[in-house]
Amino acid sequence: MATRLKLDQESLGLSMHVERQTGAHIKDCFGDEETIYFVVAQGQIGRAIGKGGVNIKRLQDELRKNVRMVEYRETATDYIRSIIYPLRVEEIKEELGPQGTIITLKDSNRKTKGLLIGREARNLQLLNRAVKRFFNVEIKVE
Repeated sequence: MATRLKLDQESLGLSMHVERQTGAHIKDCFGDEETIYFVVAQGQIGRAIGKGGVNIKRLQDELRKNVRMVEYRETATDYIRSIIYPLRVEEIKEELGPQGTIITLKDSNRKTKGLLIGREARNLQLLNRAVKRFFNVEIKVE
């Protein structure tokens, strides 16, 4: 079940700016020190990126940060696949835990696991934060 998001003033302004630039509906916007992520309505990822990535390049120049477009999906597992793309995992397992739903990303490749978790678990924290904005789940990597 999707929850209603509350965007701060800066995120709202940024989302509206990107919508005007790309013509794609922006559902959410969040980021870390280096990258700003825009969650685009399902089916509008091509419009958001632009031909040859022109929209991404222009936004990166304007914002002086990396820009990443993510396509929203209706299920948590599909949304996670969209966020971690181009990485792929061997298995995504969903189970009910004591505090709610836990989604486990399993892969035997240590490099893939390292990229998913990131230095000081920053990538995993960002992934959890991004997914919790729409779904009440926790993500783990094995």
